[in-house]
Amino acid sequence: MRSLLLLLFATAVSAQQPTSVLPIAPLQEQRYCGPPKRNAAGEIIRRADVLKAFRQVHVCPATGITRHACPGWAIDHVVPLACGGCDAVSNLQWLPYELKIHGKDRFEREIYCISEIP
Repeated sequence: MRSLLLLLFATAVSAQQPTSVLPIAPLQEQRYCGPPKRNAAGEIIRRADVLKAFRQVHVCPATGITRHACPGWAIDHVVPLACGGCDAVSNLQWLPYELKIHGKDRFEREIYCISEIP
């Protein structure tokens, strides 16, 4: 556990360089990355390696395992992807499903999304 914390700290220190120069590593400490990448249908592209890395570091709160479904819990972005948040482990959290479905995303967009200034 201590070596994992040291790894996270080391990646946080190295994350001081601009994101446009470096690709985003799944364990790199970043929250804002700019506009998300989208597929042809306009949907935000998610990275499977990031979700896998998150589950390895943060086990399911309900079952304590790193694979399969986590009953009653959802993986959530702290800063929404639609508002420029990174698809990185440092921007993910476990969230009880009741909170996820009660307007949390709408509230986050009000907080994190930058509105256009006329």
